[in-house]
Amino acid sequence: MPSKRLLDELMRYIEFSAEDAALMSEMGPLLRSHFPAVIDHFYQAIDRTPGAAAVFTGGAEQIARQKVMLHGWLEGLVGGVYDEQYIERRARIGRTHVRIALDQRYMFAGMNIVRAELHEGLDTSAQWPLDKLRLGHRAIDRLCDMELAIMLETYREAYIARVKDAERLATIGQVAASIGHELRNPLAVMQTSVQLLARRLPEEERTAKHLRRLCEQITLCNEIISDLLELARDRAPERRPTDLAAVVEEAATSVPRPSEVTLTLQIDAGLPTVAVDPGQFRQLVINLVLNATQAIAGAGRIELRLQVEDRHLVLVVQDTGSGISAEAEARLFEPLFTTRSTGTGLGLALCRRITEKHSGSISAANHPDGGASFVVRVPLTGWEVQA
Repeated sequence: MPSKRLLDELMRYIEFSAEDAALMSEMGPLLRSHFPAVIDHFYQAIDRTPGAAAVFTGGAEQIARQKVMLHGWLEGLVGGVYDEQYIERRARIGRTHVRIALDQRYMFAGMNIVRAELHEGLDTSAQWPLDKLRLGHRAIDRLCDMELAIMLETYREAYIARVKDAERLATIGQVAASIGHELRNPLAVMQTSVQLLARRLPEEERTAKHLRRLCEQITLCNEIISDLLELARDRAPERRPTDLAAVVEEAATSVPRPSEVTLTLQIDAGLPTVAVDPGQFRQLVINLVLNATQAIAGAGRIELRLQVEDRHLVLVVQDTGSGISAEAEARLFEPLFTTRSTGTGLGLALCRRITEKHSGSISAANHPDGGASFVVRVPLTGWEVQA
């Protein structure tokens, strides 16, 4: 929904008025001294909640950055200007919550903490008549309600996008199911013929080069058909006890990469045996490492980490490529969306499908040191194999 229309609708429905805006601005100097307490209580609540902590927290530097961002968000509450730019800034935060797969219940709980702390800050700081104090509390409630509504709108946008993705996948599935197998038959004939020609023709480098190209392109066609059929089948994972460390290591090292691109694996030694679909997880790792390899132009490195954090398996694949553009970020996991001229737009869509089938989430972001970082989180609860 366009920002202007959303702003008009929310202000009319919530009855947030110019008087409320002026009161929020007037309360700014009173509430700012209470911001550190708001931030402390917010993160104390996160620390008490494993599900929220798994999404919000990280290393000390990351938490420090998050606290700075929260302080900036609080400053926006008391800025006194609530226009289209304000709506768009808040919507960007909501889209980030969607991207990192923040459960909406934590969003509501977090806003409740902020709301309660702001009310307390006003009560302890303002020497206002009771009537004006009541109006101040009402302005806080209305603005917090508007903030929640903006956040919910971003989740609605994401849901609509997911429905469209599902419709697109259904169309892809119909096409793939009808022609996939028919395409494989002529491709198999072509591959056999190329192999026969390679044995029969004289050993001449130029001829051998073209035959290799034909084999590579036939293999690529088969891989595209396989990805299309995998997306179309929507197969449920066949969970069985799996040494995930071994699966991930084998999959990552099997991906071809230029000699100037290094691959580093950091896999926790104490990973539990878990009940997952090893074939699907192998495909997930291959797609992510291949995507990272293709993102690097020239020399670079790929770092893969697999560990347990807060009852979640966490797989991180980070590269030193050019990163993710702002235009691509919102559509990164859409089927058939690609930024490469030779890409199919199926690999990352398949990664998301596999992750979701394992009750997990996948997100992507640019790394502060450059390049992109893809993070897969899969809950352990219920899927550990008892010794």
